[in-house]
Amino acid sequence: MAGKKSALDPEVLRQFSFFASFSKDQLEEIARNAPKVACKAGEVVFRQGDRSATMYLILKGAVKIEREDSAGGIISVGQLSAHQVFGELAMLSKEPRQATVTVTKNAEFLVIDRKMMLNIIAKSDPEEIIEVFSVLSEQTRAANDREFKETLSRRTIEAQMEVEKQRALTQLVAGVAHEINTPLGVINTAVSIMARELAEPKEITTQRAADIAESLELMRRNVERAHRLVQDFKKVSVSQLMDEKDTFDISEAIKETVDLVMVSLKRNQIQVKFHDKLSPNQKRWTGYRGFLSQILINLLTNIERYAYPNGSSGSVDVKIELENDTHYRLSVTDYGKGIAREHQTRIFEPFFTTGRSVGGSGLGLTIVHNLVKNAMKGEIRLTSEVGKGTTFKIILPKVIVE
Repeated sequence: MAGKKSALDPEVLRQFSFFASFSKDQLEEIARNAPKVACKAGEVVFRQGDRSATMYLILKGAVKIEREDSAGGIISVGQLSAHQVFGELAMLSKEPRQATVTVTKNAEFLVIDRKMMLNIIAKSDPEEIIEVFSVLSEQTRAANDREFKETLSRRTIEAQMEVEKQRALTQLVAGVAHEINTPLGVINTAVSIMARELAEPKEITTQRAADIAESLELMRRNVERAHRLVQDFKKVSVSQLMDEKDTFDISEAIKETVDLVMVSLKRNQIQVKFHDKLSPNQKRWTGYRGFLSQILINLLTNIERYAYPNGSSGSVDVKIELENDTHYRLSVTDYGKGIAREHQTRIFEPFFTTGRSVGGSGLGLTIVHNLVKNAMKGEIRLTSEVGKGTTFKIILPKVIVE
């Protein structure tokens, strides 16, 4: 931020409600002594927790105000533009900044420090002082109201996102329950065959022994299949409930989730291939198994619903590889309908969906985005072309640091 002495017309200050009651002399003093500061889009004016007793008048441009809550989530407090003021409460109270302010459009500010403001107030008559604090009170009330509404909206979204997570898990349960009926049915048939063979008091011939052995092998394979399904589901479901950080084989965790989701995808003739590009010494990941599973479940469920709708067949490639020495790259690619360009910038927004009629909540990709960005300190990138398909690339640190 570059600062320079102001050559400002004092009457410009009257466009700010904060200075509506100030006299001409007071406005001239501010215009004469307060420096101008220019900032480019993307620059941070100050951060939450900073100590600086200054307030800012936006002469041109725009800023966004964000606050981090106790859980580490980012709350959007609001957007401000020309002829609005920020930082006035911290200037007067000398308390740490309660939010982070970032320039969103090239801006120019007039900066007033605590000493200058107190000097001006000291020269004011009681009525002017009351008016100043009345304006401050109104702005504080408005800021609190904005934050309350934002917090309420965020809590509502969080609650609905939790419902969406449970819905995905419920669908997984239904899929596993349906799939497990197949090996159980085979086992039941094999047991019936064996019971019939053994119930007849005949000599155990080579053929009868072979039939019994075949039935036993059939039972063994299907018990193993059912056991594997249950174990995979147990790992995925328990990890989703616990959300604990651990060090484990990332390739194995991905395969377990993909195998589970494939249970339901196969019914719609969607084939998922997992491509593990990691060498054995690259697979140890310090992260969240549950979050990783949730991301994959949501992405694959979305593919079933939107990329290959109405039971149409198709294929999906899931790939894990190194992005660089410190990060993995997880890619999920389909070759279906694709996402229209005008929708691509909005797909991570809460409640945005083009599939309300087919059960879409508009929260599946919001959950993915929040888990990747906030919980796993990663990035998510989208490339898509209508009629050719979609790829989500997720960049994850090898070790997630809190």
